[in-house]
Amino acid sequence: MKITAAELVTNTIDLDPNRTLSVKGTTRVVKFCHCKWNPTLLAVGTASSVTVFDVKLPTGSSEPKQVEVKKLREFEHDAPLQDISWSPNMSLVLTPVWIRFATASLDNEVRIFFSNLETDEVQVLSGHRGAVNAVAFEPQSGEALASVGDDNSCRIWGLDGTQQARIALRSAGTAVVWHHQELGKLLVAEKRGTLRLYNAMTGQPLMSVDAGQPGILLAADWSIGNTQLLIAGIGNHCYMWETSRSSLPMDRKPFHSNGVTELAFSALHDEVCASRGHPGNSVKVFNFRTNQVLLDISLNVGRGLSWYLGQPVLAFGGDGRVHLFQVLSS
Repeated sequence: MKITAAELVTNTIDLDPNRTLSVKGTTRVVKFCHCKWNPTLLAVGTASSVTVFDVKLPTGSSEPKQVEVKKLREFEHDAPLQDISWSPNMSLVLTPVWIRFATASLDNEVRIFFSNLETDEVQVLSGHRGAVNAVAFEPQSGEALASVGDDNSCRIWGLDGTQQARIALRSAGTAVVWHHQELGKLLVAEKRGTLRLYNAMTGQPLMSVDAGQPGILLAADWSIGNTQLLIAGIGNHCYMWETSRSSLPMDRKPFHSNGVTELAFSALHDEVCASRGHPGNSVKVFNFRTNQVLLDISLNVGRGLSWYLGQPVLAFGGDGRVHLFQVLSS
């Protein structure tokens, strides 16, 4: 299925009309690196592999506006992926070259991949007793890794594979995000509709926010630019909280009539977020401030969405490829 800008709203440009961001199989996870030193790295996960690309965006004067894509490495993965997280501690410019990322998967395992792009090492972290739904490296040093799963737990791991802490949850963990500035503060989303902030190492809850009505929570995110802002998809609505003001949502918008499955704050504009949901496996970009829908399309299959750091560019997965669009108006 090929989607062109003409079939979308006029607020986007297709940066990869030639399908250079192609993989084998249906995409399950799409994740740009949000470390300022390596923002061009893109990991794409399927049921059996992770492919790492180097994605260079077009300059302002380049015509046509298309990306330069280089496939760096393909990694075998023994189970279908649920999530990918990049380590902030990597080197692509200075020698020795190396990358590190972690995966969450349906076989109850967390994996850490280390590669110099010629040889690879994989470390398996066992402990979860159900599918692992999300994983996140601590964004400053990358020395700690958090994971949440269907076993009603959040676990903190060291790079040596040891479990450093375990936080008991009241329902399945569906998302986990570290605070981008305050070391050790962690956001955990639970399927039954609650978000809590924790001290990662002590397990002490610091704050809880709630939508005020029941619903299944499958996606949540923490703004990079304004760490007071949280969003979560509960039922068919997206809720936004400003934690410095209240534990009650400051805004609530209907996004997907049959449920929100994925959410991501723009890495450039705090008021803009991308979502994925049903019906139609649709991908939307919405501006909370202007109530403007910037993108609204449906795909036959595929999962995953991720913003490029510092640019209004969104990647989202489809059948055997990743779509890459520049969002023009925000």
